[in-house]
Amino acid sequence: MKGKRNTALILAFALTLCGCARELPPEAEIQIPIFDDSSASVSYRTAQAELRDFTSTLSLGGQVEYAFADTLSVPYDTNILSYEVKKGDVLKKGDTIAVFDPSAFSYDYQNQKIITDSAYSRYLSSGSEASRLEYETENARLGLIQYHIDEYTVKAPYDCVVTSVERFEIGAAVEAGTPVCSVARQGDVYICVNDNKDVFAVGMPVGLKFGTNEVYSAKAVMTPEPNARRGTNSAVVIKFDEGEYERAVNDVGNIVAAGWVTVLVDSFKKYAALCVPSDAVMQYSGSTYVYLDNNGDRARIPVETAEELGGYTIILSGLSEGDTVSY
Repeated sequence: MKGKRNTALILAFALTLCGCARELPPEAEIQIPIFDDSSASVSYRTAQAELRDFTSTLSLGGQVEYAFADTLSVPYDTNILSYEVKKGDVLKKGDTIAVFDPSAFSYDYQNQKIITDSAYSRYLSSGSEASRLEYETENARLGLIQYHIDEYTVKAPYDCVVTSVERFEIGAAVEAGTPVCSVARQGDVYICVNDNKDVFAVGMPVGLKFGTNEVYSAKAVMTPEPNARRGTNSAVVIKFDEGEYERAVNDVGNIVAAGWVTVLVDSFKKYAALCVPSDAVMQYSGSTYVYLDNNGDRARIPVETAEELGGYTIILSGLSEGDTVSY
């Protein structure tokens, strides 16, 4: 009896649903999509593990200067009489740079000149070997005094360019040892770098750019001692390769006046490194892996990796050259 009652209720509910369906407009009917899983497919990109060479280049600021210039100084306590140069002047050997007052030696010179002249007169009158030796001795003493007098005139020691100057007030007293200026041979131009010094090594080739796309070759010739104070002696010193300074001057002009240069240095090199595209390397829960592809069959393979360079990740272990990965 109970079963008949349940059947009747179900039939009544079904009739009610049919009646409702007939009352809905066609556009309100519920559409149930049917999926055909057999037609779905997933595509993957593939790549082979391959050997590549990698280089990472740093661009650093360098200062153009005469790193090994010679400093000329005042020989004695004196007063300055004239100062005739400025930074950048090109001088010939013997050109006058500064003149200081030599009067401290005036009395000594005049007195020795009298003695020397007297000795010479005795030699002319007697012609003896003793008088000749006396004259040569006194004349040598006169020459030594003249040498000291000449030191009061500071001259260019060789064909050079003035790399730095001091400021003097004409007539002012100057102490012995005071720098007058610095000079260097005109082609002795170097590049000094004070940043990222640990990437350099003596003999390392570098490139130099002076605001154009042209690159001039050079080498690091000096690296600083650890904990050296900032300055030329604490910088990396770079020297142009033979002929490159002249080429740069011909292309750019006065590169020393420009002052600054971009130094290109390879900070990282790795040759024949096994790698795959970085997109193929997956990470999950602390593990790193790739999908090894074997004719469409994919297998998850753990790998050990190193740097990521230029869109590629270097593989240390887990893959061999020629293996195909999918991602």
